[in-house]
Amino acid sequence: MLTLYGGKRSPFVRRVAIWMALQGTPYTREVADIFGADFESFSARNPLVRVPVLTTPHGDLIETAAIIDYLETSAAPDQRLLPAAGAERVACLQVIALANAIAEKGVAYVYETERRPAELVWQAWVERLATQLRQGLASLEAQAPESGWFGGDAPNGADAAVVATVDFLGTIADFSDATGRPRLDALARRSLDIPAFAASHPTAS
Repeated sequence: MLTLYGGKRSPFVRRVAIWMALQGTPYTREVADIFGADFESFSARNPLVRVPVLTTPHGDLIETAAIIDYLETSAAPDQRLLPAAGAERVACLQVIALANAIAEKGVAYVYETERRPAELVWQAWVERLATQLRQGLASLEAQAPESGWFGGDAPNGADAAVVATVDFLGTIADFSDATGRPRLDALARRSLDIPAFAASHPTAS
């Protein structure tokens, strides 16, 4: 049995959770409070004390990309969420790369605006991050399908990455308004009809 460690808000942890659920890969979920009580102990799993971490029969795996690679290469061909090769694979990976970069900027925005003492917030940096987030979302919105999924008739890895990122940004007050991203908002709402997405939503119990 695989064990996924990380908090409920992290878009990177959630991408892995969605990925395994879409593949039908059994796993257990363990919450890790790396900003609190679990900081010291979690270094045994990842010396950088970062999530996600996936415990496998081959040991603890760190970093989302490495974990996803493990899941893809371990799965049967009909369970994989990345196209096998060619232009479709490149397009899927580019959407994932953009969604991942937006998520990284979102996490940086949270650290700067929510965790740093107000008197120490670097406002110019906040504005730069906000610009990058708006531009990234606009690009992702332009690529999002009007209906269905990035994967066509069924969600693929791009959908997992995009939904995890969009829902994470929905937890940030400054980016919770989806007015400027109707396609992404519709995609996120469609995903809630699928247990693989709904079970790991940041608001799920």
